[in-house]
Amino acid sequence: VLQIEKVKSERMQLNLQFQSLKNQISPHYLFNCLNTISSLIYKNPHIAEKFIRRMTDTFQYVLGWQKQKLVPLKEELDFVKAYFFLLQARYENQISLEISLPQSWYESAIPPLTIQLLIENAIKHNDMSIENPLTIQIKSNQEYIEVSNVIQTKTIKEESLQIGLQNIEQRYSFFTNKKLIIKQDKEFKVLLPILAEIQSLKKENHFHEA
Repeated sequence: VLQIEKVKSERMQLNLQFQSLKNQISPHYLFNCLNTISSLIYKNPHIAEKFIRRMTDTFQYVLGWQKQKLVPLKEELDFVKAYFFLLQARYENQISLEISLPQSWYESAIPPLTIQLLIENAIKHNDMSIENPLTIQIKSNQEYIEVSNVIQTKTIKEESLQIGLQNIEQRYSFFTNKKLIIKQDKEFKVLLPILAEIQSLKKENHFHEA
């Protein structure tokens, strides 16, 4: 019975991982990237070259970690920086990203594409302009990683972000009893529990290679 439950758990984790992966490399995402490259080649070839390199970095990360249920936080942050470069090439001075996390947390584990999904949601659900740019912050809040932005609601609202948040919550539930904390007033905040290092989770039998 325990073996059957373990197999079911593994399958569910991989299904959730696949959903995140499918969203990240969707045709729409590729189309936007190619459109941006096409525009940059004429306006700024140097930035176009950097854009292609960063885009390669993002795809290497997504495909390289597609079967891993957890990755080191440092790897996720490096991916987020590459991903945000692509966003800035598209939106320019309408968006900014601030990261302030203790170095001691960098080897802790995190489900891949978690922070990226929260950034994507912030872009999707908020207005932005040069006069009123959207700033996304990633910082420490006690034993949580806090990802936040001031709410700048769009006139035309996008579909709910609940599916993405549920995906993150379900993936975290395999590794910790701590819940995601979601706060919404002037700011939208998601607090992600800090997990142990991957090797520690393996020893505790909370984590198995895919």
